[in-house]
Amino acid sequence: MIPEQELASWASVRQLEILDAIREHGSQPKAARALGIDLRNVEKAVARVKRKAAAQGWSPEHGWTNSVPDPHVAKGVSTLHGPNGEVKLQWLKTDLRQEAYNELIKGAISEFLQDAEPIHAPVIPLDVQSDIIPWIQIGDAHIGMLAHAAETNENFDLKIAERELCTAISMLIDEMPACERIVINDLGDATHYDNLTATTAASGYPLDADGRHPKMLRVYSRTMRFIVDKALTKARFLDVIINQGNHSRINDFWMRELLDVAYGHTGRVNVLDNSNVFIPYRMGNTFVMVHHSDKCRPARLVGVMTTDYRQDFGETEHHYIDTGHVHHHFVSKEHPGVQIESWNHLAAPDKWSHEAGYRSKRAITVVLRSKTYGDVGRRVLSIQEIRQRLGKAHNNKAAPKMAVYTV
Repeated sequence: MIPEQELASWASVRQLEILDAIREHGSQPKAARALGIDLRNVEKAVARVKRKAAAQGWSPEHGWTNSVPDPHVAKGVSTLHGPNGEVKLQWLKTDLRQEAYNELIKGAISEFLQDAEPIHAPVIPLDVQSDIIPWIQIGDAHIGMLAHAAETNENFDLKIAERELCTAISMLIDEMPACERIVINDLGDATHYDNLTATTAASGYPLDADGRHPKMLRVYSRTMRFIVDKALTKARFLDVIINQGNHSRINDFWMRELLDVAYGHTGRVNVLDNSNVFIPYRMGNTFVMVHHSDKCRPARLVGVMTTDYRQDFGETEHHYIDTGHVHHHFVSKEHPGVQIESWNHLAAPDKWSHEAGYRSKRAITVVLRSKTYGDVGRRVLSIQEIRQRLGKAHNNKAAPKMAVYTV
């Protein structure tokens, strides 16, 4: 058995109280009686502390006696025993917890960007309308994903992703009148992966990737700068929302900090904090919450909105929840008083999605939201219209026809 006092370093305040009672009274049953709690609660508390200690490499019962500092965790221990069973050498393999790793990354980002050069913003539009705020809904862009037409009926790579998204943004903003404010709503998964191995963070599943991670980040940064600069030609103020996506989470932290440093000095660009996966936005009598929706499904989102932001919800009349993740457009009709809507994206399906039978309209949408009346209109720009514009720019070269075996 591990002496309770040796577990103190890993215990919470309540767990420490239980460990002290065990030491003082000599056993877990006596400690439970002294504290007036069930014995099972004492046993669970000790087990939880032991698990935390073992996760960081300390479990003398099993010969683990070298702990690692938080936020590291022990992945495994290798031990070399002598002829009499004594421990001669021991190797402790460690890793970082994902949540702790995310926090370290955000800290490194802030430090890295302290001396970054700010970007000069375009001239402020003079004559603007103020009640309606256009929301540019950028569905999962998956920059860095690779698809071959022979496998998926569509080609997709870094060049295509940048060209089509920037063309779409240019077309949409050119159509807009000058506005007091515009919202760029990146709904998450703007990049296809967020690590050097091009795998999913949760399961390590290999993804179809175009190029290397640094190359993808250059395209992503260049694309986002184009989007912000273009929007500022029509907006006096620009609000940018970078949702955390399951494919792109680390890159999303980077981009939020990068845009804030690059444009914050202008006083015209506000990049909303994305530490919380639920991001609220209130505009007069209209209240919007955005979430990628990989963590919380639509059926539970209304409860999050009405609980976490109850005052803003109660003081407004028009309520909207914007999501991404599923790639197709849908409007939930199960929640009167709140409209939950998922938005299309422009990216082609990857091999896995294609073979799984996922199909959806590829488009990008601008939603016109009034501070007074809520949603008052929208413009849906399809991939076909974007490609028609690109075709005219390239001598009307038609997109390749899907191959069909014909006899």
